[in-house]
Amino acid sequence: MQTRNYEEQMVTEVTERVPEARRVIRSYHLSTTNRVPLDIAAAEASVTADELLAVMEYRARLAAHQAPAVREFGHPEEIVA
Repeated sequence: MQTRNYEEQMVTEVTERVPEARRVIRSYHLSTTNRVPLDIAAAEASVTADELLAVMEYRARLAAHQAPAVREFGHPEEIVA
């Protein structure tokens, strides 16, 4: 199996795999159903694929940071040492 970097993947593939990608793609007035490579779509929006990916990563991290914390364990009194 050969892996490709995100710049070479179709916009539709990226939006399926990368959190927050759909919102970022739309914010650049691009269609999330484009069947063109991300680097070509980025060029149509007058940005680089790296910039698009950086914004996607930033938004995904921000969303993860703002999400409620998931407790792996129960209440402290339920934890037995």
